[in-house]
Parts: sequence; C-alpha cells; structure tokens
Amino acid sequence: MAQAPGYVLHSEDLEADLYALPAPEGFFEAEEEYATFRAPGAVRLPGSAPDAGPDGGPGSGPGSGSRSGREHESLQLRVLDADGGPVAAYTIGEARIEEEDRPDGLVDLRVTGWLWDLPRPGTDRIWALWRQAGGALPPGAWAPLDTEDRRAWLDAARLHAVWRHPLPAPAAPAGGYVLDGSAVTDRPGLYCALGEAMGGPGGYYGASLDALKDCLHGGFGPIAPFTLTWQDLATARTRVPEDLEKALGALRAAGVTVRPA
Repeated sequence: MAQAPGYVLHSEDLEADLYALPAPEGFFEAEEEYATFRAPGAVRLPGSAPDAGPDGGPGSGPGSGSRSGREHESLQLRVLDADGGPVAAYTIGEARIEEEDRPDGLVDLRVTGWLWDLPRPGTDRIWALWRQAGGALPPGAWAPLDTEDRRAWLDAARLHAVWRHPLPAPAAPAGGYVLDGSAVTDRPGLYCALGEAMGGPGGYYGASLDALKDCLHGGFGPIAPFTLTWQDLATARTRVPEDLEKALGALRAAGVTVRPA
C-alpha cells in the first residue's frame, strides 16, 4: 500500500498539481541552491501528463519501466496537512522532473532545480509533527525539541506564515497577549515562544532580532502597541539574558508594554 502523501509537486506554469509524494528523499538535506532530490512511489495526479516523454515528447506509458522528463519554469513542493490541504511551499526554479514508471502504477521521480529557499535540515520532522496533530497543534508543542529542531520549527512556522500572507493584523485582545516563558532556554526557544504568544501554536513572530522588528510593524501578526504578559521571565533571564534584553528592547521601542507575571 502506498504511503499517504505528505507533499505535492505543483506546477506554477500549468497551475496544476502534478504528483502526490509520500516524502522527498534528499530535499531537506540539500546544501546547495541547485539541488536534486528523489521521490520514490509518487502518484500521478490529473495535472501530470503520463504520456509525456523527454521535454514533452511521446513516452511509453505507465507500467513499462520507461523514463520521461519535462521542464518547468517554476515548481512548488507543497507541504500537506492531515486533510491533504497545503500549508506551506518551497519554490523550485528552472526545474526538471524525470519519472520512471513502476509495475504498481506509481512512479519514481528525480527532480532537479534551483531552490529559492534552502530547506533547513530537520524541517521534514516538524511537518510530520504538525501533520500528526491533525491541524490542532497543542500549546508548547515545540518545547520538548532540542535547539536544532527548534530552529527547524521556526522555519516551518515562517513558511506557514508566508503561505497565509498577507493577512490583516488581528485586533489585540482586551488583556493583551500572554507568553509562556517556561521553555525559553535557548535563542530559538525565545522566538518559538514569541510566535506562539502572538499567533497561537505554530505561530510566527520572527526568528531573529531583525525579523522580530519587522513583525512588530505588520505582516505576520499584531502590530504594536499592545500589552505582553510574560510568564516565567526568570527562565529567559537565566538562560538567554543577552537575547532577552535585545528582544525586550525591540518590543518596548515599538510601543509594546511588557509585564512580567
């Protein structure tokens, strides 16, 4: 039985989904902008052309073991949620897809192209966590992760925010926002906690000081001024004092009232 798809290859040229993929091999380990990855056991979707040979010429049809290829100016590797809906995307420019038919009706893909956004290693594990949550991430789901996986979490949150962008800035709740600082033990944790406080589980509000300053002025969450109640501020003061002071300085400079709790 084929593994449930977690991704889909979408052609922006054709405005069509081409293949459903269980998991891309080598994509999240890419170290260069021009990269190759594979997707064994992909499912052809109606937008693909099963009879396309090299560069759109005639092929030999499914199940024959034939190999065919086609160029695309722009592809998206779209990340799917548990319901099969896209939640984020990676763009691949000047791409070429080569497919090899299998006797079971599936195809093995080889995709080459320019990665507009170099994937952070481990982000595929984060997408799997999000998918397992079924679209309802619990608060603090990032907290048990180590530092590297927290960085990957931030990358997933950023790409998810970009996918939904632009959104109107939400009105600040009457009591302001609340940040649970109990797991702010490293720099990525600081920004994971800020993102969750401003946008709920999986939310994004910057992954660096410069990105936080940008978010404070609109695009990915509430626009200052507002009130932020910071629970367990002592943990960040102990574990990441320099990063905390820089973040607090940016928040206050933008007009945010930070209250410890």
